[in-house]
Amino acid sequence: MKLSATLLLLVLASCRTGQDTPQPTPCMSDSECRADRICHEGRCRFLEEVRAELGAQTSIGGEANVDASVPPAPDAAVEAPVFAELPMFMGGPRHRGRTANAGPATEPRRAWTHRTRARVFASPVVGPDGTVYVGSLDKTFSAVAADGTLRWRYVAGDKIYASAALAADGTVYVGSLDHHLVALEPSGRVKWRLDLGDEIDASPTVGPDGTVYASAAGVYAVDPAGAIRWHVPTASHVRSSPALHPEGFVVVGTPEGTVVAVRTNGEVAWRAEAGASIDGAAAITDDGMIVVGTDRGHVVAFDASGAERWRFETGDDVRATPAVAPDGTLVVGSYDRHVYALSAAGQLRWRFETTGRLRASARIDPEGRIYVGSQDDGLYCLSPAGELLWRVEVGQDIDSTAAIGGDGTLYVGADDGGLHAFVAR
Repeated sequence: MKLSATLLLLVLASCRTGQDTPQPTPCMSDSECRADRICHEGRCRFLEEVRAELGAQTSIGGEANVDASVPPAPDAAVEAPVFAELPMFMGGPRHRGRTANAGPATEPRRAWTHRTRARVFASPVVGPDGTVYVGSLDKTFSAVAADGTLRWRYVAGDKIYASAALAADGTVYVGSLDHHLVALEPSGRVKWRLDLGDEIDASPTVGPDGTVYASAAGVYAVDPAGAIRWHVPTASHVRSSPALHPEGFVVVGTPEGTVVAVRTNGEVAWRAEAGASIDGAAAITDDGMIVVGTDRGHVVAFDASGAERWRFETGDDVRATPAVAPDGTLVVGSYDRHVYALSAAGQLRWRFETTGRLRASARIDPEGRIYVGSQDDGLYCLSPAGELLWRVEVGQDIDSTAAIGGDGTLYVGADDGGLHAFVAR
């Protein structure tokens, strides 16, 4: 018995030192790996092996649900590509959908696809160093390098519908259906987690002073340290991402069809009726007009006092956030399978038909090209006049709003669980 015990100890020791190293198994977080193994590049690996491979001089560890073995993203100040949009939903706190990064003008090729295990509804955002951040309904939130390799992955307690928002110091904010707004360091480590008591499926917005605005059971203002500054409750859950108006208030839409404007000190400035549920965010135009879509198929515009200026009717639900072109044209898709372009006065300029419903919001590049996905599995590029420039088949529905990197790469998520990167041929 003593000899058998000794042999057992020797066998265990040899396994631990790698003399009988098991084959790496697929993983998505450290918690899926046994003993002293960690999840590195999607495989359970021994810590010592990863350290030796990376040449790390410091310990590797951290939160159990963070793939902290991957080195942090490089300093954005070092050889950062050209980057003009703010890394959050629709390119900034006013949700205008514009970007200074030009996308592919002709039909692009697919450069790579980062796979998750469920739909990617969230819109990718691109950081200053080219890292692409995106959540999935498989509960993971990934930071992917511009070449498609995984930098790190955070695992939430429930599905992630919301897009991320990045602060000036590199902090990454994202919410999920597990009720938590999470602040992540650029390396992927958790700084703090704040329970808002309700599902978070709207994208957070970061203000110029670093305040984070989030929607759940109402609208919240949270300081960079994770403390709630104020909370304005609503009658039901809010799916509309907060938009910041230049006159100093935050705008959200509600399922009751109410547009709520809250001053940055937490006081309600006004409420206005849109007439039906609002699922998308408000867009704030250059002249301060507030534009929302409703489940009655209307696109409704309000002035900064909450007075309705005009209303345009489409043929079905409008759940996308309107994009605002530099000339004031508003571009938005509808469940009636059309992309609409409206003048600043609410008049139809053109419409373009796809063969599927449109849930994704449009993005507009400096040349006025419009990029939008459809539930017909296609990613479209339209001219400023509404002419088809190109269409690529992605394979499944696209509800994710596209993002464009500083090098012109076009990123979009799809129901096939992929984050897809397209580049000019």
